[in-house]
Amino acid sequence: MINHQLKTWVNFSTPEARSIVRKILASAPHRELGLKTHEIYERAHEEFPDVTTDIPAGKPIPTGIRHHGGRPKPAQAVPLPPKIDHAIRSVKYLKKTILEEMAMAQEVEKVHIKRGKLHEDGTRDISIVSKAYGKTEITSDLNVPMANFWHWRLTPDHNTKINNYPKPPIEKILWKPGEKEARRRSRETVGSVVRQRTEIYKKPIEGTGKLNVREGIKADDDVAKRAKTPEFPAFSR
Repeated sequence: MINHQLKTWVNFSTPEARSIVRKILASAPHRELGLKTHEIYERAHEEFPDVTTDIPAGKPIPTGIRHHGGRPKPAQAVPLPPKIDHAIRSVKYLKKTILEEMAMAQEVEKVHIKRGKLHEDGTRDISIVSKAYGKTEITSDLNVPMANFWHWRLTPDHNTKINNYPKPPIEKILWKPGEKEARRRSRETVGSVVRQRTEIYKKPIEGTGKLNVREGIKADDDVAKRAKTPEFPAFSR
């Protein structure tokens, strides 16, 4: 849903986004191993496709040429997130904002998993290393294609950390009265100054081609140089 009061994308985790991550990690096939970031993202859109959030009004797509430091440069549109109105709009937002804030609140953690010895019954030793809880050894029939990798998982006491989040800085992403108009006037002023400077460089400077040389000197010098040039038999008449 478009919210014209928003001036930028929500750059903090929301309760809706954290709830999705919490439910997905709680239902992971192997909860102690967790899931990859991409797995969380894919399941979020498969299992919770209707959880949406407010988005800022789209900016007009720039056209033509813009002047950057006096040099013309083609204007380019800013790419939009792949899932623009979903609570988890992109992998980057999930990884860099939602999961990082949940890790700071000690609700989730990133663990290093290493593949161990394969036994005759098809099970394998797996080592799980956590910064907070140390190293854990388990035996599982899980297919581990890589020798070592990183996963996200819930912490053992995550239920007690749900409220470990500061108040979201809503005021930083909302337009203040008159702020839009002030920014528009500022851009127009800067753009006009740059265009004026560019026009100055386009004007030819008078007198740059005039040299204080008497007429006939250049021609006489050329004749003298040709007279001193040795003649070659192949080109002599």
